[in-house]
Amino acid sequence: MPSVARRLSRWVRARPYDEHALVAADGASQQWCERRRVGLDRLAARLRLQHELSAAWGDGIRDSFSDLRFTDASRVPFPFVRALRERFSLCSVVTESRGAQLKDLDGNWTIDVGGSYGVNVAGFDRYKTWMARGLDRVKDVGPVLGPLHPIVADNIARLKRISQLDEVSFHMSGTEAVMAAVRVVRFNTRRKLIVCFSGAYHGWWDGVQPGLGSERVIDDCLTLQDMSPASLRVIRKRAREIAGVLVNPVQSFHPNSPPPNDAVLLTSDARKIQQSTERYGAWLDQLRETCTSCGVPLVFDEVYTGFRLAPGGAQEYFGVRADVVTYGKTVAGGMPIGVVCGRSALMRRIDPDRPMRMAYVVGTFSAHPVVMGAMNEFLRWLDDPSTAALYADGNARCTAWAQDVNQRMASGNLPVRVINLGTVWTLLFKEPSRFNWLFQYYLRAEGVTLSWVGTGRCLSSLAFTAEDYGALEDKLCAAAHEMKHDGWWLTVNEFPERDKRMRKLLIREIAGSLVPVPGSVHAFYRAVMQRKHDDHHASHNDRANQVLHVLSSSVFIYCYFSIFIDLTTAMCWGLGALFVRQFGHAILEPPCHDQEKLLLGYTTRDKTLIVCGYALVPLLDVALAGSWSLAGLVSLIDQIALHWFRWTVFVVALRVAYLTWKHDFRISMIWFVKLVSDPMTDLVSYVPALARRG
Repeated sequence: MPSVARRLSRWVRARPYDEHALVAADGASQQWCERRRVGLDRLAARLRLQHELSAAWGDGIRDSFSDLRFTDASRVPFPFVRALRERFSLCSVVTESRGAQLKDLDGNWTIDVGGSYGVNVAGFDRYKTWMARGLDRVKDVGPVLGPLHPIVADNIARLKRISQLDEVSFHMSGTEAVMAAVRVVRFNTRRKLIVCFSGAYHGWWDGVQPGLGSERVIDDCLTLQDMSPASLRVIRKRAREIAGVLVNPVQSFHPNSPPPNDAVLLTSDARKIQQSTERYGAWLDQLRETCTSCGVPLVFDEVYTGFRLAPGGAQEYFGVRADVVTYGKTVAGGMPIGVVCGRSALMRRIDPDRPMRMAYVVGTFSAHPVVMGAMNEFLRWLDDPSTAALYADGNARCTAWAQDVNQRMASGNLPVRVINLGTVWTLLFKEPSRFNWLFQYYLRAEGVTLSWVGTGRCLSSLAFTAEDYGALEDKLCAAAHEMKHDGWWLTVNEFPERDKRMRKLLIREIAGSLVPVPGSVHAFYRAVMQRKHDDHHASHNDRANQVLHVLSSSVFIYCYFSIFIDLTTAMCWGLGALFVRQFGHAILEPPCHDQEKLLLGYTTRDKTLIVCGYALVPLLDVALAGSWSLAGLVSLIDQIALHWFRWTVFVVALRVAYLTWKHDFRISMIWFVKLVSDPMTDLVSYVPALARRG
């Protein structure tokens, strides 16, 4: 699947929505589209007013700062990016933090649930203290690199005790730590294959990024399915090739899916969360057993989960020990860091028997004094007996809060639910919608700061008080009420064909992204479909008439194919179907000549005259042949069918010529394509409707 996704990325083209396409992406009626447009204008005005200085600051650096442009383009599904960028200029510019809150350039205090990408576990105020104390402890050294500060030894001892592993290596980021771990296990096992699991994120290094985001073809990273017995069989079978099995334990939240992100939230089904971690814990036990029996190192990527789920990270949380563990984010007390802990046999970088063989893993800023000082402050806090109780209380408080939010959302008939893993949480959307990604903008307007992945992965810290959670609950519910009021979450009662229309439009959108279609063709298609919609509304309301249209359309579709094999049979069946169809229009439906004229096609009166023309054809043929018997009529049937066909061609060509003269060739082709495709769209429109009524 990763290779397929990478190939698709080369084929899928950008098809940005305009304003109309944005609000009508699910096929809702004009009434709802207008309500959404008004709501979007109101939301954009509200955000501009709240964040005027921050937006101007962001606009001033956007063209010079590629990081900001990347996050701007990654907030929402790509068809919506351009339209949203024209309306919203988002940039979080923060000048102060306090408790669970951030103060922006405009002076607004907001609740932070971005969590500094996972760094903020303990609360901003603690990190500010640790960073200040850490700097104070090493200030006499300055930026001395190479020689080590004495504090490094204490950090190593504490990390060994936490990880229960033999050795430690320092780096400058989580991605760098993963790169180092992969390199040393390859070096010490003399194998090259790394096993990863579907959807897991291990940093931006393309060596463990076989799917989207990497242009390089990777042949030394094997992606398997999480929680699959088949994956264990593959590991056993290919054990002699495998240097290590790399696991990101946060995948327990969403096995075999990439980290939740609003940018891929095309539909509600795109985000699936596993609420119970017991099955994943059992899976890690099986994986540990398999790796042990096969002699394959098990590597835990705890850059995100380390010190987030428990003081001992995912190893403590799930009760499973790895051979190598990587840490990052929070372990340096607010400073940039990457750490690798591992068994001695896997941490060697020089082959004692072949001294020219080495694994070159170094870094200029590794064990930087200021980083080591802040890390020591954090690790000392972690060792405090009271800290374990803080973790337990923080996880329990977040779980209770999620339950309260869900009860309140359910009582308000709002399609949003909170699912948490400790203090990591995400939002699930319970009703199908193309617009769930828009919720992040309503949350921002209510004073909630999110990371650029939006509602996909949110974080609370241990500093969140009951008041903070209460305020956050109010903001979530207020944002949900506002978004529902603006028409973005329509129920089946409000939009009866919601699921079918969304599915149809989404399939068309995906196909259109893969196969480039000129804009003129799109406009032509929309014009045809609009005339079909107007035609159905004007003259296809009677249920009995709809039944007759289903029957006649079925016959017409059969005739489209059989006419190339047997013209006579096709014309006879087709003419019978035409008579049935015209009976429904002329007898069952009320007069609607004015509406039909607006559609530029033949009116019911015109169609009746045309049908009479078909009836005259056999009379003329029989009269010219001078044979008025049934046998004579049968003998002339092939000739009559041919004349019927010619009459059909003449009538259609005459209308095309008239519309070309009266309007233009494009209008005539719109009518012609509508005429030819009517049988197909009649079946699509009326069969499901009749089945529901039946």
